[in-house]
Amino acid sequence: MPATASTTGTRLGRPSPAALAQVFKQQTGLDFKPPPSQVYENKTSSPVHAVPEFADMGGVAIAYPGTVARLSAHIQLPPSGPRMFGIPDELVIRLQQADSDKPVHVFVFCDDAEELEPLRDRLAKYADAHGLSYDPELIHFVPWDTDTYWTRDYAPWWVQYGETGQFGIAKHIYTTLGGGSVGLVEGAEHVSPREGLGIFRPNDDSAAVKLSDFLNGPIRAWDSAEWHGHKLDPIPPHDWYCTGLLEVGGNFMVTGDGVIASTYLVATQNELPVPRQGAGHSGDPAPEVIDERMRYVLAQLNRFMGVHTYHVLPDPTGTYIGHIDCWGKFLAARKVLIADSEDPATSQKFGEIADSFTAQGFEVYRVMCQDVYIPGADTPATTAAYTNSLILNDRVYVPVAGPAHKDRDEAALAVYGKALPGYQVIGIPSKPEAPWLGTDALHCRTHGIPRQVITNWLNSQLRA
Repeated sequence: MPATASTTGTRLGRPSPAALAQVFKQQTGLDFKPPPSQVYENKTSSPVHAVPEFADMGGVAIAYPGTVARLSAHIQLPPSGPRMFGIPDELVIRLQQADSDKPVHVFVFCDDAEELEPLRDRLAKYADAHGLSYDPELIHFVPWDTDTYWTRDYAPWWVQYGETGQFGIAKHIYTTLGGGSVGLVEGAEHVSPREGLGIFRPNDDSAAVKLSDFLNGPIRAWDSAEWHGHKLDPIPPHDWYCTGLLEVGGNFMVTGDGVIASTYLVATQNELPVPRQGAGHSGDPAPEVIDERMRYVLAQLNRFMGVHTYHVLPDPTGTYIGHIDCWGKFLAARKVLIADSEDPATSQKFGEIADSFTAQGFEVYRVMCQDVYIPGADTPATTAAYTNSLILNDRVYVPVAGPAHKDRDEAALAVYGKALPGYQVIGIPSKPEAPWLGTDALHCRTHGIPRQVITNWLNSQLRA
């Protein structure tokens, strides 16, 4: 689907399934059919491990972009005009967890400092009207305008060093590509990034580094400061590294102990680094080529994120986005939530994925979703947006459809309550102008930041 003048409602710049299939076939003359689920392993030792969503978080990154695209023949400018969150104000306030003994700081991508105080005031009024705990000092602006509000796709992937406990960022190259074997360069050089089949949203892609710089800047400055001739005690900074992979954050989930899962989308987005004849050449979706690509992807993830076991899965939904968070979610190191569908064929495919995790020692939970999750969403929307939730410390925020689907909503919340005893499970309805979809909900529009990273940042503010 070509870009429109709005960032709301659909994933701006994402093509339809039919468009993807047509373009892929034009480029390759072939139809891509992902292989069955497979588990890849790479036992090479790594000094880091990827930080899971359910780790202790002290911050959340969200975006507040403009809603009117600015067309340019040369560069892709971020949208202008009125700004909008992809999540309702209620969730922005709840993310602070201001009523807890470990509040969460909310970092908003917005390069207009004059918007901060009006936003804080608006949230304060909402909180007062609805009896929610709120602290305006927990809202911070990161001075950068993104193209969209899907921070899950482009925000930092956090890693932690085992020996020192220091944190770092494994930076992926954010791509808007859905399916199609176009690789890092080939097939993309003649496509406008403003079109649906373009690779990059450059302002989104830069957001991870901008957030890293924002959190690191005062720390770096303080490390070099002196007081009365003595260098001050350093505050540990975090580093970032580029994985060299085209990726989207919604298509991966980690356990924190070296296990990762995604769909086969990663295999269609990434070529092997050196084009050559035969296996690995662009446009060849043969199983042995997909296998070789996945082993290369795993080698990179092992190197930069400490991943040793990779569950790579076909997408049972057949929707354009191909992101695992639309139908699957790690709830804990050995707990996973997998969707179910009223459609028998789709349900069978979900069941096969659930069985594959069971065989690997996971405790598997299932959640049923209606085939048309929200009226007006992608048709058929056989994905499970209930899995597109956010685990934030001891609370789980779950997208719900509202009164028309009350029974389904309550059943989904009950599954989370059973799987995560001791957690507060909170249903969050969407805002009318940016509804939850089967292919895009709450998880897609939020991204956690480890608490120690925030603690280091706060310490730097106190000493600077």
